Amino acid sequence: MSRMKTFFELDLNEDYKRSQIVQYILAFLTLSLSILTRTFDQALIEFSFIFEIIIIVGAFNFYFKAQKNRNYAFWGISGLLGLFFLKFILKYTFIHYNLLVLYLTFLAMLFLAINCYIMSSPLFYPRVQWWEYDFRYRGDLKSILKIGDKSHKSRITDLRRGAACVESFENIPLNEEVIIEYDNQKSHFELVGVVKTSKEIIQGRPIRYGVEFYLRNEKEKKNYNGLLKVWNNTNRLKIRRKFEDLKGKSDE
Repeated sequence: MSRMKTFFELDLNEDYKRSQIVQYILAFLTLSLSILTRTFDQALIEFSFIFEIIIIVGAFNFYFKAQKNRNYAFWGISGLLGLFFLKFILKYTFIHYNLLVLYLTFLAMLFLAINCYIMSSPLFYPRVQWWEYDFRYRGDLKSILKIGDKSHKSRITDLRRGAACVESFENIPLNEEVIIEYDNQKSHFELVGVVKTSKEIIQGRPIRYGVEFYLRNEKEKKNYNGLLKVWNNTNRLKIRRKFEDLKGKSDE
């Protein structure tokens, strides 16, 4: 197994395939907008246009790699693209009104939003509280990861959209069926899912697994909604506790 496989694995599921298609369309629309606006401005043969095309091609090349490797630069480039499109909207609405450019720009922004929504899933970019060094205030939930007849300690670090980011030291292959069990004495939930993504950020630290839940029947949906409620309540309680502790220290 290569070093890349050790640190990063991705199952090309339907969401990721859709995201790739959306990104190709986005690249095409961005290049089309650049050529179209330069044509209207009669600036096709200028050096600045050639430089702009090189920048766009290079940016999308890096954008594709960032998405594939789940590098957080993906969000930085998405933000820059949003500003790039915003410039077109302002210019061709208030200065040189052009309906075709505006239509293509809004279409490009729509595809950018769709791509960001797909990739914001816990399977690809989990919302991990990396800024919170004190585990007492993190919204993580202690859980048990079951594979066959084996059980392993784990932590749920994100839970949204029928999926979860689960951290564990255990090496689990992609497409492996797992059971996520949570028990806090007051409530008990078990959810069956499949490992879709995995990433080892730093050697020696837990591996992040993107687990997609099946949610095939009412019982599984009820368990998921119950766990989601516990997750949201735990996050709110820990945030409140943190501010109360900080307030207590400041009053001393």
